[in-house]
Amino acid sequence: MADERGSAVDDLISIENEFWEWRLDDSPEFATVTGDFRRNDRLNQFGVDLFKPRYDKVEGFLKRVNAIDANDFNQKQLADYLIFKDSLQTYVDGYKWRLHNTLNPVNFLEGLTANPDHFVNTTPFVSRGDFENFIERLQKIPKQFSQYKDLMREAIKQGNTNNNVSMNAVPGQIDERLVDDVTKSIYYTPFITFLDESSVPDNVKPGIRERAQKAIERIMEAYRDMKSFIQKDYMPNARTTWGVDGWKDGKEDYEACLKWHLSLDMSPKQVHDKGLQEVERIGKSMNETMKAIGFSGSIPDFFKMIRDDPKFHIHSAEVLLRKYEDIIYNQAFPKLDQLFKDIPNLPSAIQMMPYDGVRGEYLSGTADGSRPGVFYVNLRKPEDTATIDMMSLALHETVPGHHLQSIYALSASLPNYRKFQEYSYVYQPPLKFPFFTAYSEGWGLYAEYLGEELGLYDNDSILMGRYGSEMFRACRLVVDTGLHYFNWTRDQAVGYMLERTARSRTHLEHEVDRYMTWPGQACAYKMGELKIKELRERARQAFGSSFDVREFHSIVLENGPVPLHVLEMLIDSWIKNESG
Repeated sequence: MADERGSAVDDLISIENEFWEWRLDDSPEFATVTGDFRRNDRLNQFGVDLFKPRYDKVEGFLKRVNAIDANDFNQKQLADYLIFKDSLQTYVDGYKWRLHNTLNPVNFLEGLTANPDHFVNTTPFVSRGDFENFIERLQKIPKQFSQYKDLMREAIKQGNTNNNVSMNAVPGQIDERLVDDVTKSIYYTPFITFLDESSVPDNVKPGIRERAQKAIERIMEAYRDMKSFIQKDYMPNARTTWGVDGWKDGKEDYEACLKWHLSLDMSPKQVHDKGLQEVERIGKSMNETMKAIGFSGSIPDFFKMIRDDPKFHIHSAEVLLRKYEDIIYNQAFPKLDQLFKDIPNLPSAIQMMPYDGVRGEYLSGTADGSRPGVFYVNLRKPEDTATIDMMSLALHETVPGHHLQSIYALSASLPNYRKFQEYSYVYQPPLKFPFFTAYSEGWGLYAEYLGEELGLYDNDSILMGRYGSEMFRACRLVVDTGLHYFNWTRDQAVGYMLERTARSRTHLEHEVDRYMTWPGQACAYKMGELKIKELRERARQAFGSSFDVREFHSIVLENGPVPLHVLEMLIDSWIKNESG
């Protein structure tokens, strides 16, 4: 029996390793992000003609995995088997929708038009080979743009284009990248400082710079061509409906997008109704809290009062940073052992965000601790952050949120396909390998809730900040399904959120445009949190007075990112084993 199990496990590991090498061959830009630099002279390839060969390859892996007898696998092995199988099956199921979302690679949120900085920042620049590889990549960008346009022409032909709200900002984003002097381009940055500091011989550097400049000149031409194509060809053919329900089989496509992001079988109606229930529940909590504060206006009135009152804002970047440090290291960290056990000892840091992005975000560290997990805080306009929002944001991004989630996963010795998730090309689902948004972001929102159990929301105003954050995610369930399935208009969606959340009209318009661009993605946060809470309550009822929430949290975290239906299997199996 042990030999048979060992053989089956060896087969699984062998297929996983073969799959991973194929994945990196197929996605060389992703390979660079993972720290594998063997393909740094190549770019990702795009084209309708590539869908079938990729499908055939993945289906081949899936058939081999399905042939493995997993009956004698232990819990960890079974989890790995089920997650791998789910990843392959998700891609195979998505093939049906290859002529839908996947044909629209350019939008205001992503694509080389939106953010080439990441492309530069993930690449090493030390040896001559590093610079030669990067020049080869630069030389291939015009071809990649041409491949983008071919996909978008197919989208026009199929009648499956974006709405113009996804495209209006793109010409301006391209203008920001266009330069007359190519040495001022973001693409040229490595050839200034990095080249001077590198091991490249001085007599070779001028030739490298000259070839880089020629490559970037061609990229500028490709940008201009792309801008012209978008304005003259694509935007006049943009879909006129707000949601993808205007496409042929659009409602079914949206159902597939929801399943991809949620990793659950839920209909848009079920998600919409759950959103309405949550909005009502959270609204009651907010009204009770405002009453306790002595505020008699509406929810938007309360948050306007917060925005307008200087005492709820910090005007110094340094003071804002110190405040976050106090929340995380003096308030949250000391209480973690109430809810968690065997916490991995990996470092964290709080740093200024190097660009003007969202209010805060987390970037994972390394398993050996050489690079800490970093909470990046936007300090450019410190006064824009209300102090009542700081606790929930800090808990979401650091502990017990994404930092804790990350260090458990880093300590779990996961196979590469689970350790590294490709959080890009968010336009592609359902034809994409999953990165388990509902698990990752569901945990972040659940971590905000855990702040209540830890007593960290120590006054009603800060508690309102938490409820405001939760209400925002609950409204997304209603609005995302409304836009893509129930024929809502953009104004209807913005108006719904304006009446119930803390955000401004400008912010909400940007949010709603995001929902129209990435169908289903915004639903993952709240549905993931609700699933984790549901599984916790199931375990609590099963174990009664012997329920240990720390044990529950270990089961949830120690397997790293998982589809929610696999998480449910893991919790059910734990309950069965421990109680029987």
